[in-house]
Amino acid sequence: MVAESELHFDGWTVDRLSGAMSRGGKSSRLTQQPLRILTELYDHAGTVVTREQLVQALWPQGVVDFDNGLNVAMRKLRVALDDVGDVPRYIETLPRLGYRFIAGREGLDSPPAPPSTPPRVRRMLAVSVLGLALAVALGWWIGSGSQHTATRRHVPPVRAQELYLEGIQNRSRRDTNTNQIAIEKFEAALREDPNYPEAWAALSDLFTAAVIRQRLRPSEGFPRARAAALRAIELDDTLPEGHAAMGLVYLDHDKNFAAAERELRRALELDDHYARAWHHLAMVRAQLGHVEEALTALRRARELEPMTLLYSANYAMVLNNARRYDETIAFLEPIVAANPKFDQARGILGRAHTAVGNYARALELLENREEIGVMQAELGALYARMGRREDALREIARLEERGRDGFATAYDQAVIRTLLGDLDEGCELLGRALTDRSFLVNWMRLDPRLDPIRGRQCFAEAEQRLYGGK
Repeated sequence: MVAESELHFDGWTVDRLSGAMSRGGKSSRLTQQPLRILTELYDHAGTVVTREQLVQALWPQGVVDFDNGLNVAMRKLRVALDDVGDVPRYIETLPRLGYRFIAGREGLDSPPAPPSTPPRVRRMLAVSVLGLALAVALGWWIGSGSQHTATRRHVPPVRAQELYLEGIQNRSRRDTNTNQIAIEKFEAALREDPNYPEAWAALSDLFTAAVIRQRLRPSEGFPRARAAALRAIELDDTLPEGHAAMGLVYLDHDKNFAAAERELRRALELDDHYARAWHHLAMVRAQLGHVEEALTALRRARELEPMTLLYSANYAMVLNNARRYDETIAFLEPIVAANPKFDQARGILGRAHTAVGNYARALELLENREEIGVMQAELGALYARMGRREDALREIARLEERGRDGFATAYDQAVIRTLLGDLDEGCELLGRALTDRSFLVNWMRLDPRLDPIRGRQCFAEAEQRLYGGK
């Protein structure tokens, strides 16, 4: 009989309480969240365990953005078990359903397959068995003296991993600004383990996000984001998070679309289930004007992490810039109703209502935001559309003051000036937006609000500077 206090499969021994795990003379330790996932799947081996079941097992009292936390914990478990290939060895993912433990439990009868298993699933299981056999053979070959070595992931200390997961949960919140809290969590994780590549990549993403949300000046945030991403890649070039973080720096600071896409596609080569890379790639494709490709990539990101609100907001951002205003409104209204403090979504929704002339609803959305964040031009643009010139000019003055303080606001000013009919000033500000690193200037090719200057020489020159021949 297998002791109830331990899990046994494919040579692994895992202690249910401590997370201590060993195989082939090597030992390590699982943190509590990956451990609880493993025990839940192991105890229901051969049957599907839904994501909802796992969430309840991990967070019985509930937690903000549990879905993203589950994805992170599952990735940690797969890395610890070296189950990260295209064909699963132990844990099978069933899209939109959940997960299934497919390894035999040693010392116990293997559980029967669920009745009426669909043919496609039977084929997947057959491939999994073949993959397991090949993996065992490969393991023997590597251990028998070959000069080739398998890539082994760095396993951080338990405390560092816990701090990292806390940072991920805070990074993804959209009901309040927890950016600084998340930064502190990742920095604490790196004090525990300076060689923790995932933490470096996450820190890079946060510095970039802080610039985008107008929490850090570009001159402060982007150098730190670049250094953290490069450190993550230096520590582990096979980690998708590092390449995705570097891609975001190339996109938002360098305006180097080719380099950004190269890094993001590298991340997806390493893990095509990495939702964040799909999201970032969608932003590249959208900003180059490839709307349908961007929407397809964003749908993939949302399918992988359906509870990550950022992906939904930027899905609407693409729809809105593609002038699909009714779709934007229909998509975002229920999201904003369910998440009234999600100010980025309120800004995009307010822009869509402005475009179709629903000024009362736009005012309600935009004037009640607690954090203006990336959507700096929306209220001024609404005032310009309504003919409230003095109010629009006050918004420009506010943006000018932020610009003098080192923040990137030239593009937002260009939008408001253009909508006011001050086309020469709009042109001049659009040129400045390419040097002050305005985040939203990347959208100039699609942004309908620039239509009044779209045929001017200034627009053509700015477009050439930004996109080159692309």
